[in-house]
Amino acid sequence: MVTRNEIRPYSPQHPGSILKAELEERGIKQKDFAEMIGMRPSHLNALLHGTRNISPRVAARIETALGISAQMWLNLQTNYDLDSVRSTNQQEGYTISPVPEYALAQPNQREQKLWNVAFRAGQKDVLQKLVEVLTETGIPEETIKQIAQAVAL
Repeated sequence: MVTRNEIRPYSPQHPGSILKAELEERGIKQKDFAEMIGMRPSHLNALLHGTRNISPRVAARIETALGISAQMWLNLQTNYDLDSVRSTNQQEGYTISPVPEYALAQPNQREQKLWNVAFRAGQKDVLQKLVEVLTETGIPEETIKQIAQAVAL
């Protein structure tokens, strides 16, 4: 007998299908679970079938009822959403050209440049707060200036 390994295209898994499997594994009926978490049975059914998303409020309720962290449910939802969008964009041939300055950098360098931009935006406030704290502690003004210059680099 010949068996074939079929490669199936990746399809993101909606967190509702994971929740559905968890409820089945625990022997909890959908209607009972909907009541437990204060959700309409029709809304829970839509969530379990992937036509409704897990919101932070619902994730917190699931966490309380099942003991599975709300953050995990939200991460699953976010990953599903991102995978779905990327898959749709790829299927439609939609591409975005990177900003030229970042196009030459490696991905980790791009992230570093973005962090640097974000840091510089908030740096002035941080530096002012640092000077205030150092002044309150009685550090000499000359030392504070030297620290501020070093941080400003």
